[in-house]
Amino acid sequence: MLKLFCKLNTRKRDKWMKRTKGFTLIELIAVIIILSIIALITVPVVMNIIERANKSAFKDSAYGIIKAGELYYSKQDLDFDNQLENIIFTFPEANGLDINGSRPKSGDMIINVNGDISLAISNGKYCVRKGINDKDITIDENIDDCSLSSISQEKILKDIVITSTELGVTEVDGCATSGICENGTAFAIKVNDIETYKFYIINDTGKEVTLIMNKNLGGNVAWVSKEDYLKSGGTAWNEDSGNNELGPLTLLKALEERTKNWSNIKSYDYELVDNSGKYQSIKMTNVKARILTLPEVYNDDDFIIKETYLYENLSASNTNEQPIGYWLSTSDGSDSGNYVNYDGNSFCVNVVNSDTSLGIRPVIKISKNL
Repeated sequence: MLKLFCKLNTRKRDKWMKRTKGFTLIELIAVIIILSIIALITVPVVMNIIERANKSAFKDSAYGIIKAGELYYSKQDLDFDNQLENIIFTFPEANGLDINGSRPKSGDMIINVNGDISLAISNGKYCVRKGINDKDITIDENIDDCSLSSISQEKILKDIVITSTELGVTEVDGCATSGICENGTAFAIKVNDIETYKFYIINDTGKEVTLIMNKNLGGNVAWVSKEDYLKSGGTAWNEDSGNNELGPLTLLKALEERTKNWSNIKSYDYELVDNSGKYQSIKMTNVKARILTLPEVYNDDDFIIKETYLYENLSASNTNEQPIGYWLSTSDGSDSGNYVNYDGNSFCVNVVNSDTSLGIRPVIKISKNL
C-alpha cells in the first residue's frame, strides 16, 4: 500500500514538473511581440513629453531674459543723466543683465530706445526668436539661422517715407531722421508694400511720432450697430439713436479690419478711455491704428478744430469718397458721439447707429529710431 502511494505521488510529481518546465517558443515570441508593441506606443509618447518639457523650459528661460531686459531698460530710463540708445546684449556673457537660471549658449537681444525688445537665442538644441512687433516668442530647432537678421524688424519712420507727386509730398522732411517734426508736417507713408497714404504729424516725442491720415479710410461706418451692441452684452438698444454706453464697437472693429494689412506699421496694445465717462474702457490688442480724441482736435472750449489739416478731404455734399466728417472716440451723452465736421467744427450727433455720413480717419504711431 505504501509502495502504491509513493508510486502515485511520483506520477503526480512527474506530471507537474512536465507542466512547469518553462515557456514554449510560441509563448516567448508572443510576449516579445506584446512588449515591442507597448514600446512602440509608449516610447514616442515619453519622448514627446520630454521634448515638450525641454521646449517649455527654454521658453520660460527666454521670457525670464525678456523680463530682465525690461527691468534693465526701466533702470536706465529712470536715470535722467542717461541718453538712451539701442542696447545690445550678446550671450552667453550678456554683461549687466541680471538673469536667474541658465544662460543661452549663443544669441543676441536688442532693446531699442523705446524699450521694445527683439531677441534670437539658442541653447544648442532650440532657437527662440522674438521680433519687436511680436507679442509672443517662437521656438524651433533651426539653430543654424538663430540670429536677429532672421527676424522681421520694425520699420522706422525713415524706412517707410517716400516722395509722392500724386499725394502732394515732393520731398521728405529732414525731421524724419533728426530733430523734432512740427505738427502738420506731411509725409507719404508706405503702410505696406502696396499702399501709400498721406499723413500729418500731430505729435513728435523725439522717439516716435503720432500721425493722422489726411482722408477717411474706406466707406462710412456706424459708431455702434445693433448687432455689435447686443453681442457685447448691451441691453438698452434704442432704435432711433442706438446706445453708446459700451463704446464705439462697430467703429473700432472696422478700423482694425481696414488696417490689419499695414505690415510696415507696428502693432501695440491700446486702451480707449472715454473722458466723459459715458461708456466703459475698451482694451484692444495688437492694433495698428486708433481714433482721434476730442481734446486732441479743438482749442480750449470753443470746439473749433485746431488745424485745417484735421478736416481735409471732407465735404458738405456727402459721399463715401468725400464724407461730411469722421468719428472721434469720445462722447458727450448716453446716445451721442463726437465727430469732426467738414467746416472745421466738432459736433455731437445723436444717431450713433447711422453709417450714412461719418467714417474712419486712422491715427498711427511710428518709431523714429531703433
